[in-house]
Amino acid sequence: MPESRNQSSEVRERTVDATAAAPLRSLLNDAAFLRIWIAGALVGTVRWLEVLAVGVYTYQQTGSPLIVASMLFARMLPTMLLGAFAGAIAERVNRRHLMMAGLVVMCLVSALLVTLALTDRLAIWHMAVGALVSGVFWSGEFPIRRTMLGEIAGLGRLSAGMGLDSATNNFTRMVGPLLGGVLLTTLGLTGAYALGVLLYGIAFMNMASLSFEDRSGVESDSAGVLKSIGEGLAYIRTNRLVAGTLVITVFVNLFGFSYVSMVPVIGEQRLGLGALAIGVLMSAEGCGALVGSLCVAAWARSRYFTAIYMSGSTLYLAMILAFSLSPWYTAAIVVLFAGGLGIAFFGSMQSTLIFFAAIPRMRTRVMGVLVACIGAGPIGVLHVGLLAEWLGAHQAVTIIAVEGLIAIAVSAYIWPELRRPPILPSELTKQPL
Repeated sequence: MPESRNQSSEVRERTVDATAAAPLRSLLNDAAFLRIWIAGALVGTVRWLEVLAVGVYTYQQTGSPLIVASMLFARMLPTMLLGAFAGAIAERVNRRHLMMAGLVVMCLVSALLVTLALTDRLAIWHMAVGALVSGVFWSGEFPIRRTMLGEIAGLGRLSAGMGLDSATNNFTRMVGPLLGGVLLTTLGLTGAYALGVLLYGIAFMNMASLSFEDRSGVESDSAGVLKSIGEGLAYIRTNRLVAGTLVITVFVNLFGFSYVSMVPVIGEQRLGLGALAIGVLMSAEGCGALVGSLCVAAWARSRYFTAIYMSGSTLYLAMILAFSLSPWYTAAIVVLFAGGLGIAFFGSMQSTLIFFAAIPRMRTRVMGVLVACIGAGPIGVLHVGLLAEWLGAHQAVTIIAVEGLIAIAVSAYIWPELRRPPILPSELTKQPL
């Protein structure tokens, strides 16, 4: 029986991969996919230019690494608190309408911050509130938009679709900080927030003109939101690959992404850089991530999903460790570029594995839990912020990178499914691919 099961899974895998003939070309010819994809690119650009601009400005005004970390904490906190709820709610409400409502709110918030900046009344707490609202928006945007993309792509084009979206997100990680550095240097925070108004507005128009068959609620029952979340968590306990994927997500966000809050501090304190040079430094990771995501979109096959995921997680944390130990600007750029390759493999595969391994009626709920796991980031931000106050920024980043590498190794031992090729759930194997 085990041999026949392996043979049948190989046949299914070949079927999934075979249906992905010229997947990038077909996705780029799909108008609905394009509109959702472009909206994500615009939102991501605003997100990352604000992370850079707000981080540098806050450090210039306060000189406190902990306050800088707290600004990123405010941006990331809602993902931990609201992610699971967003996934459950998205099953019951039209997803396109939710996206449009969120974009309107973000456009208004950015316009208010522009007004405060123009009238010289912008305070640190105003920026923190803006970051918090941005986090609330992103906690819903991620599971809603990624589920929509997955439904349009289907299993045959899944890795290509998620890889392409990841490539775009990582492109914004490169372009966003560069824009943030340029705007902060030339126009101040007014320019950064004004560009946010423009890009959110374009994203709204893009979603408003979208033609999309919304499948939310098609398979959901009348259970309440809390019951839906409970059912999603119960399902995760029965699916070890999904559970292991979520655990790795927690550790990478807890010990990996939090280093971003220290880049402005390390750039000024250790490397003696200005805002524009720090923007270039942060964009190096985005550049590497763009390259890595395009490789995943073009060449990833389902049998390698877990291997790509685990190797990417490990490479990312190893390069953060190397960055923390580097006293040279050029070397820091090189290692962050390599770290970008790792985060591309990780980021492309975390959603891909969830969508691939979960049964259809649980996907949105599990995507919501994925966002909650990404929400481990705020705890990591506070962790690295406190360590930086006590020991210094680069020592703090060294510690969190080592902690993350140890956590990844332990997880790979506990969940051997993360070291094996993934297998489609039985519910999907009975359906045409």
